[in-house]
Amino acid sequence: MPKPKTYYNPINGEYTKILKCSADTQGEYSLLEVSLKPGGGNPMHYHTRFTEEFFAVKGFLGLGYEKETLHLEPGQSRLVPIGIEHRFFNDTNEDIIFRIILRKGQPGFENFIKGLFGLVNNGATTRRQTPKNPFYAVLLLRWGDTHLKNPFFYLLTPFTTLGYWLSIKLGMEKKLLDKYCR
Repeated sequence: MPKPKTYYNPINGEYTKILKCSADTQGEYSLLEVSLKPGGGNPMHYHTRFTEEFFAVKGFLGLGYEKETLHLEPGQSRLVPIGIEHRFFNDTNEDIIFRIILRKGQPGFENFIKGLFGLVNNGATTRRQTPKNPFYAVLLLRWGDTHLKNPFFYLLTPFTTLGYWLSIKLGMEKKLLDKYCR
């Protein structure tokens, strides 16, 4: 088996390896390993198609889980069911390592990581990691099944489905997949 490729996001200090992709597990799960620099993390969000289970490997993994703030020690884990708002972060002074299992396997989320990190590295996103191309933004949100709980996102939600289908029709999905995901 080839060595997993590492994807790097310099905005949030995240290195992600896809250890087992959905295709490797016949769609049962996707397994990712994340190394996160101090101060790194992502915004509160939720998913509607899959659960995430976080496993602390090295250092203390910070998790926002609904209205709680948790810190997992190496060997501890936390399951995040579908629809539960959450985020991960590193509020320590050391790099941390953790693993995430997505059930069922998520080829779309795997492409979300590849596409977003590729766009970030090419300077094609804002400092908040939002793609400058709105078609790429709706594609990534759809691929990653990522839903943000904020008023701006709620206002845009009716337009994301239209934007997604337009991005396919205009060849934007193929372009993004060809550039970063194949």
